[in-house]
Amino acid sequence: MSKSVTLFLRLCQGRLLAAHNPERVWWVGARITNLLQKLSTMPSGCTVQHRMVNGVPVEIINNTSVHAYKSQTLLFLHGGGFAFGSAANYRAFVARLCKKSGIARAWVPDYTLMSTAPFPAGLNDVVAVWKALVCEHGQDELLLAGDSAGGNLSLALCHAMNKECCRLPARVYLSSPWLDPSLGENDLHPEVIDAFLGRNESIARDWLKRMFAAPYANVHDPENPLISPLLGDLSSLPPLYVQCSANEVFMVDSLRLVKQAQRLGTVCHVDVWAGVFHDFILFSPTMPEGRAAFAAAAAWLGQGEVRRPPYFQNRIRQLSSPL
Repeated sequence: MSKSVTLFLRLCQGRLLAAHNPERVWWVGARITNLLQKLSTMPSGCTVQHRMVNGVPVEIINNTSVHAYKSQTLLFLHGGGFAFGSAANYRAFVARLCKKSGIARAWVPDYTLMSTAPFPAGLNDVVAVWKALVCEHGQDELLLAGDSAGGNLSLALCHAMNKECCRLPARVYLSSPWLDPSLGENDLHPEVIDAFLGRNESIARDWLKRMFAAPYANVHDPENPLISPLLGDLSSLPPLYVQCSANEVFMVDSLRLVKQAQRLGTVCHVDVWAGVFHDFILFSPTMPEGRAAFAAAAAWLGQGEVRRPPYFQNRIRQLSSPL
């Protein structure tokens, strides 16, 4: 199944790489995510509520199952390169995550995309929603998760809350996070053949910079830790669990994250999966690897346990800190 999905993604990416301007790439990306939304279905036992929270549209997913832990609330930040994606696109995925983990409710904000306004508009929305969540559900165990660009915003949110001496989540889950849009040099140089962006890593990184990183940072320094949170202070973060693919450019960000966490004593678990692609967990209903990764993510968020699937052990490079 992963090979057929990879082929589909390569066909989609072929259209994206052929585009010559960011707006066209964002439009195609939105079309693809909307298609994936139509192929997903909401699980039973979950309801959706729409609210404006500090001026930001938010979908609140309620897990009405009798097995739900009423004292847990999740903030989920969707991916899409800061340029596309929506709470509606992720509605079924987040609802299934709540059901699997037992989390009672999840807030999914429709933060401002850079097609409307670049940094810091989206992060400001995320911060505003998090503060409202803390006020409304401060008695709960508060959790945070995000994929791809949403993983970036999740870590940037932690930096922003540390700066303001505000409450942090109890733990964080990240799927294929893009943690360094500055795309600067680093001390790790693994050979990466990206299943989504192609075999030439330098071309892939240049494309990412032109289509996403530069428009997102706009006039701001891309090495600002709120833009590239991997470059910020990682010593005061909540416990982290990260899953990524060995076949994606962003794997290097996860390797750098756990390497720095080991040095600082920050709790961080990183699973690098072979033979899959960027954000493969989104295909959890149809891919065995996605289902296994999804179950591990749910166990971390719901119970704070690292449950790596034993039947995929030979496919997972397991990295943890502190050692």
